[in-house]
Amino acid sequence: MIQETTGREGGGLSGWRLLFRAAALFNWSVAIPLWIAPVPLATLLGLAPIPTDILYTDLFAVLVMTFGVGYWRVGADPARNRVMVEMGICGKLLVVLVGYRHFLAGSTNLPFAALVTGDLLWALLFWRFLRLHPERRPPPGAAA
Repeated sequence: MIQETTGREGGGLSGWRLLFRAAALFNWSVAIPLWIAPVPLATLLGLAPIPTDILYTDLFAVLVMTFGVGYWRVGADPARNRVMVEMGICGKLLVVLVGYRHFLAGSTNLPFAALVTGDLLWALLFWRFLRLHPERRPPPGAAA
């Protein structure tokens, strides 16, 4: 579980800050090798099929890196960057959906399904953050 600590800054969000920074590092640790060396990475991890259309692999990798930048920013201020957390849940669940669909159809293998399961775990942690830290809205009629 994420440790809720109270510090001068963040009001109990320091554990969540660390989690989102770790999510950024996770994204970058997958995306950068995928962008630089997709075929050797797939071979090393035992993923199938081996990528042949590198354009789409590159596009996916840079989008994953971009989401990593977003998670890094969330780590700086989770309360102000909730929209990025919501987008992250959506993106990660879509990756899981596509990955599992291909696994069930037989067009990829178990190591690939295991890799996208990591995104499912991140999505669940992101959802937990949103549930435990609901958005604070000003009362009706309050000055903005």
